[in-house]
Amino acid sequence: MRIETLLQIIMIIIALTIILDKDNLRLVIFSSAFSLIAASLYYMNKSPDVALAEAAIGSAIIPLIFIIAIEKQKQFIVVNHLNDEFLDRDTGKGYKVLEEFAKHYGLKLSVYKNDDGQIQGAFRERNIDLIVEKSPQDNRKYLFIGKKASILMNKLEQMTKDIEDIKIIKVEESERYD
Repeated sequence: MRIETLLQIIMIIIALTIILDKDNLRLVIFSSAFSLIAASLYYMNKSPDVALAEAAIGSAIIPLIFIIAIEKQKQFIVVNHLNDEFLDRDTGKGYKVLEEFAKHYGLKLSVYKNDDGQIQGAFRERNIDLIVEKSPQDNRKYLFIGKKASILMNKLEQMTKDIEDIKIIKVEESERYD
């Protein structure tokens, strides 16, 4: 068996692993290995310039960008618009729910108190994942407001479906012109 054929078979196995794996860090490593093998195949097929570009960009720069992005996503940021103990770290029912949720995804839960109302609706400015406030219609219900496009919101909705005093609201993230 020729080395090129063996490398192509390894690339197919790595591609399937990338598709099926769920661990982001392993995906970055496999993508980098895929790029290195592709660079080797380019070189063997007499394209050293393409091989060099693939090795530099696909195996070094892109994985670095992914690792930085993954590291920044290790936090679940919640803005608290409440004046009661619902999100209190020691006694709050809402805090316990959010803590269990964050633990499920391996995220660090960060709850910020917002008294001035400046943050509401500005999801993109501070990478806010969730806003918690009282329902204006029913003072006994708490609203968990998050981005509709967030996969995390679907899991949070699933986890809180049996809790009567929590209502999940998914909002569209509006476009902004900076």
